[in-house]
Amino acid sequence: MPSALASGTDTIFDWNMNVTPPKDYAEWGQLVEAFARHILDRYGLEEIRSWYFEVWNEPNLSGFWTGSKEDYWKLYEASACALKKVDSGLRVGGPASSKANWITDIITHCHQNQISLDFVSTHLYPQDEYVDYKDRQGSPHEIGRFFSDTVRRVQSEVRQSSMPDLEIHWTEWNTLSTGSSARISWTDNSAVDSLLAAALICDICTDLDDAADTLCWWVASDVFEESGLPQSEFSCTYGLTTLHGLPKASYHAFEFLNRLRGPRLSLESDLPMPLGCGAVATQEGDSLQILLWHRQVLELQNPSDWNLNLHLPPLPSPSIMLESRIQAGAGSAWETWRELGSPQTLSPLEMRLIRSHAQPAMRLTSPGTTNTFSLKPGEVLHLEIRPQGSPALPKSNLRHALADWEQRMSGKSK
Repeated sequence: MPSALASGTDTIFDWNMNVTPPKDYAEWGQLVEAFARHILDRYGLEEIRSWYFEVWNEPNLSGFWTGSKEDYWKLYEASACALKKVDSGLRVGGPASSKANWITDIITHCHQNQISLDFVSTHLYPQDEYVDYKDRQGSPHEIGRFFSDTVRRVQSEVRQSSMPDLEIHWTEWNTLSTGSSARISWTDNSAVDSLLAAALICDICTDLDDAADTLCWWVASDVFEESGLPQSEFSCTYGLTTLHGLPKASYHAFEFLNRLRGPRLSLESDLPMPLGCGAVATQEGDSLQILLWHRQVLELQNPSDWNLNLHLPPLPSPSIMLESRIQAGAGSAWETWRELGSPQTLSPLEMRLIRSHAQPAMRLTSPGTTNTFSLKPGEVLHLEIRPQGSPALPKSNLRHALADWEQRMSGKSK
């Protein structure tokens, strides 16, 4: 809230974001309208109609909003009316709440009071289960199911509401996890930097592909100022890339997911699938894509490796299999950084090591009818299976003349 409009002085984060309601909601509406007209002039109507205007951030938490729920309804109405005044096609929604709160409330309020609501948005993190249920006591969720169950619940709430066609946007989530309520941390949680993130991302995204319009990772880069800019290459900041742009395990997980093209296929294995383990296969043209992951469930003590036999359908001969694996020290450099002693500043040689360990391990093999793999907790394996490429063409269509050329070039110097 701009200080000139703010009703109080409460702030949060390193940059002192004011979290109080406006003194005058009409003035707040004028600010929103002026902002909307500014971006209309700058970007054009066609562009900004494609945007989603989300009102505030987590107003159900006192740290972000010192007003009441009723105060937020006033803020939302003033914002929505101001945007629609500029153009009725601008999309506005909320409540951008923490832990999937106020979803039914905002739908009911806007429907009953005829206030524009084009989408609902909210936030969720895996460790939120330990916020709501101390050490999972009384939690209705099976181990490892809290996040997916909550996303599915919101989907059901919206579809059964008075506005069932609303889009659903999860505008904050990442892999912040814990195995104990005493270890909840939003600023010192290695689950966003370590190998743990890779398989958890694959598990969540493949499970919830049909449950929401967006699942927006928070955030893109460790160049991020909420608790002050990081001072070391790894800092438990939420980015997919480190301070100097090195990809984390989380980055590669999304990269692997992006390789899954075409319709899903069924997979067959003759070994049981442990908790947190999963597999997805797709096919596009001659390329078969398979993604395997072993999610590290923190509630499980001493989890074993996942060993599986993967049976493939008949393949063209010859075929090749390109394996890409995210593991500690290959696609996940956090573990290497820890072995170096978690230094604040890396030497040139140490940075070179970290850069090399930030890339997934790759190898080329020949697929068989049955293929055996082993994944440690947290690891992700991507397989691309396709026909072997045709032999390279000769350098020239004058191949018949090359023998004479080579003989003459091999002669002794005069």
